[in-house]
Order: sequence, then C-alpha cells, then structure tokens
Amino acid sequence: MLPTSFHTGFLAGLPVAEAVRTIRGHGYDMAELNAEILPWGPAHLGIGTPGHVLAELARLGPYSALCLHHRDFGSKDDDRRDAALAWTAAMMERAPDLGIRVVHVIPGEDTSLPSLHHSLRAAVEAAEARGLELALEPIVGRQIGTAEGALGAIAAAPGLKINFDASHLKPMGDDVTEAARKLAPHVVHMHLKDVTGTPETFRFVPIGQGEIDLAAMLQALIAGGYRGPVSIEHESHWFAADSRGAAQVLDDCLRDIRRLLSEAEELSAA
Repeated sequence: MLPTSFHTGFLAGLPVAEAVRTIRGHGYDMAELNAEILPWGPAHLGIGTPGHVLAELARLGPYSALCLHHRDFGSKDDDRRDAALAWTAAMMERAPDLGIRVVHVIPGEDTSLPSLHHSLRAAVEAAEARGLELALEPIVGRQIGTAEGALGAIAAAPGLKINFDASHLKPMGDDVTEAARKLAPHVVHMHLKDVTGTPETFRFVPIGQGEIDLAAMLQALIAGGYRGPVSIEHESHWFAADSRGAAQVLDDCLRDIRRLLSEAEELSAA
C-alpha cells in the first residue's frame, strides 16, 4: 500500500512539533508540513521558525512534502511576484535538513499565465539547486485549475511536477479519473479530499460525502506509476461545518485511505 500522510494545517492551533507527534501517534507514516496562512489558523513553518524547532522536527519525520502556498505566487505585479519567489526560495532552504524532497506551490491571486509560468520556471530552478522537486497544485477558480492548465504549465516549466488534488479539479469540470491518467507521470505528491459544487459554490466535504469517485481516481494514479504518499488535507471543518473532533478526524481519515486503496486494488484486479 502507498504511504499515508496528513497535512498539519488542520492542527493549526497546535505547535508544529505537537501537531506532527499527534499525526504520527494516530498511525500515519508521514506528516505534510504546512507553511500557508489558513483562514482558521497560522502557518506551522515560516522564515522565522527557530532553529531548535527545526531541529526537533528533523527528529520527528519523515515528511511527505512542504506546502509553500503564497497568494502572490505568479502575481502580475512584478514586485509582489518577486517577493513571493524570494520567500519560496528561502523556505526551500528548510526542506533538505528536514529530509523533505517535495515542495509544492499554488497559482496565486491576480495572476496571468505568463507571470505564473515565469514564477514556475524560477521556482523549479531554485528547487533543483537544492535537490528538491517542485510540484504545482492546480486550484479551483485560479488561473491554473484544470489538468489541461497543469499540462501547459509543465510544458512551460520543464522539470515541474504535480501535487494532485482532485477536489480542485472536479469543480472546474474535469473528469478526475481521466485527469489522474493524464497527470500520473508527473505526480509526486497528492491530497485525498472530497468536494461538491461548482467554482462558485464548491465545498470541501468529508471523504465519501462528495462527488469524486476516489477509488477510481487512486486506481488511475497507481496504474500510471504513482508510488508516493496519500496525504489527507482535511478542510471540511471549515467549508462544511464538519463537527468531528481532531482525534476522530485523524482516525476516520486513516481508515478512509486504507479502504480506498483496497478498493483501488480491487478495481485493478477486476
């Protein structure tokens, strides 16, 4: 079975080391470290994260990825774009010491394709200089939010990889199983998350309560050669008033990963 992981953003109220210990204590193989400011809490890592915290995190790994989402990534404003790129490169410096090989970014706000492609090329170069892989996560409602847009970005920024999150592709109209087939050769990390709605009405909902055939999507990724982690990015507490406590969410989501991977194996064998 593929390794399991959980995004620390759901546990934004905990210090980062405690969040990682909580995730690993619930049986996950890895944690995904969050450096994004979220609507419900602060980032777990930043430029100013103290060295002793980083040293503790290095002892608590392994980690599936470092999430480097920034609203100004690919901005049409040159100064904002350059500042976001400088921040992204500085955050990449933390990854090797934590044993992290994959960092991922998103298309920011107020972007254009030329600006995004420029930022992606620069970020791929910065990642490769540090022995890292840079992955793009297409985002619902943004300049790049579909499999077609992701493939265009890969063509524009050679070496770019994909963080596959079907919960963004589905509201944009993609057939997510077909998207998984197309993007699988480029996918180095993935989020497991369910969704309902359109770009204007989407809600991230608990796994199994949305519109995605998650087992078929996983089967397509695995058939395409994906062997990386399956990471839960739990956001239904914010988007869908999911009232489960943290311990229940962690336990339920681990069961969901294992169940869906088993279902994907059955699809492959059929």
